[in-house]
Amino acid sequence: MMINNKVISALAVALLVAACGSNTKDEEANVPDSGNEAAQQVTDNNSKENSTKLVATPINTEERLKEHEMVEIKDKLKGEYSGWQRGRVQFLNLEGGFYGIITDSGKKLLPMNMKKEFAQNGAIVRVKGKVKNIMTIQQWGTPFTITEIELISPGTIGNPAER
Repeated sequence: MMINNKVISALAVALLVAACGSNTKDEEANVPDSGNEAAQQVTDNNSKENSTKLVATPINTEERLKEHEMVEIKDKLKGEYSGWQRGRVQFLNLEGGFYGIITDSGKKLLPMNMKKEFAQNGAIVRVKGKVKNIMTIQQWGTPFTITEIELISPGTIGNPAER
């Protein structure tokens, strides 16, 4: 019985080795048989050229930068928020609660210096100011420093979350 197991193991190993070698024979069968070494050199040269083309492709960064004009985000935001904007003041119960302004065009402004008299939930205001390039804990809207603000329609005074 022990001899049979050894014979079966040896046959299994031989089959595995033969199976591994069969892939290389199949690949060799796909190579065109011209009977000379020139065909082999041509295929080797072609593969070398293809790999060289991938590595040696020059990139002209100056032309690419001209194609895509680089605009600083800060300058873009200044243009978007310049002038008077009309919006609704809204109390947001996030991160301890704060007041934000949602403009008529849907932009979210996070006022950094809004006076308490304008902190009215639902109030309609006209606001003018500058984008402030800072990070906040609120993670809502665009930080905005108010330079001018006008109350158009009053809202409710106080924190609506406490009612």
